[in-house]
Amino acid sequence: MNAEIINIGDELLAGHTLNSNASWMSAKLRGIAMPVARHTVVPDEKNAIIHALNAVLESSTHIFITGGLGPTGDDRTKAIITEYFGGKLVFMQTIYDEIDAFFRFRGRIPSPNNKEQAWQPDNAELIPNTRGTAHGMIFHRGKQVFYIMPGVPFEMQAMMTNVILPRLAGISDRSDIERQINTFGVPESEIADIIAKHFPEVEKEIILGYYPSVRGITIRLRGEKRQAVKEYHAKIAALLGAAVFSLQGESLAFCVVDMCRKRNLSLTTAESCTGGLIANYITDISGASHMFKQGYIVYSNEAKTGLLAVSPLLIEKYGAVSRETVEAMARGAQTSAGTDIAVAVSGIAGPDGGTAEKPVGTVWIALIYKNKLHTQKLSRNRGRRKNKEYAANSALNMIRLILRENK
Repeated sequence: MNAEIINIGDELLAGHTLNSNASWMSAKLRGIAMPVARHTVVPDEKNAIIHALNAVLESSTHIFITGGLGPTGDDRTKAIITEYFGGKLVFMQTIYDEIDAFFRFRGRIPSPNNKEQAWQPDNAELIPNTRGTAHGMIFHRGKQVFYIMPGVPFEMQAMMTNVILPRLAGISDRSDIERQINTFGVPESEIADIIAKHFPEVEKEIILGYYPSVRGITIRLRGEKRQAVKEYHAKIAALLGAAVFSLQGESLAFCVVDMCRKRNLSLTTAESCTGGLIANYITDISGASHMFKQGYIVYSNEAKTGLLAVSPLLIEKYGAVSRETVEAMARGAQTSAGTDIAVAVSGIAGPDGGTAEKPVGTVWIALIYKNKLHTQKLSRNRGRRKNKEYAANSALNMIRLILRENK
């Protein structure tokens, strides 16, 4: 089985919307051993959609199409594809009753545009939409199956998760397997050198891929030799040791929340340059309320002195971005919140504000646990957004490592 993905939407081509649907579907399809041969993005326009359908690869057995199923006049996909496959749209009262119930449950009345969504193809299987009003559709052409879904990510994801993926997993005849190892703190090239040194034969046995980001380095292992993939997965994870934070794809924040919960530890954050990003990552995790008490966003020097009792003289002498200041922030946060752990971050996210002594990308992180201070300095400029994300993930990794050492 081979897949192809077609995303329809003018906003995707204009750059107004990130094409997250393609990456999400590709990852899920890879999980059931269905490789994606091609991604295509086309405007919501008849000739372009038909051209994309005509250009589908002969080797693609399953084609996934998203976009253009909404209630407005610029959503043309349903009518175009229905006609393309030789069918016509018919009004379905049962579908309209579902739409009406969907709106009335929310205290609203469906508009005439929503009623148009009750017109459905007479030559397709419909996919229920548990999160919206636009049904999905399944068409067949020879050995090829076309899945048409809304472009709204959480609506598409529900259809894939509840209906499509379970079906495909049941008919998949591929035997390859994939595993991943998530690491942080060791560069991609160094990881590759370590693996090549200890397992020079590995590339002959399985396929290795390295995927760097501000969240760390993800190593993917894949191959038809299932036992070899499993064995190398365990061997490489053991070889990389403390750099490994997950074998199942969990985030650093998940690991920190899980470790704190299991040890009944409380945590607070004091953030300057990250602007609450660490706290946001933590509170994205279900169960964080058991370990995260509160966070401080102390962007200005006045906030650092007023909320965390950092001495103005200390900031004047060493600067807001310094070991001394960030350590004082961590102490002040722990004292104020009364937590077991406090982590503080202060840095220069950029693009302005850097100096020769403290260039953009300079970030100091301090963590206090069991009355002991730990500090780390980052010195790499990836651009403002990525500087913040990398600093936040580095702070989470610092917590993870300290808790790992203090079992």
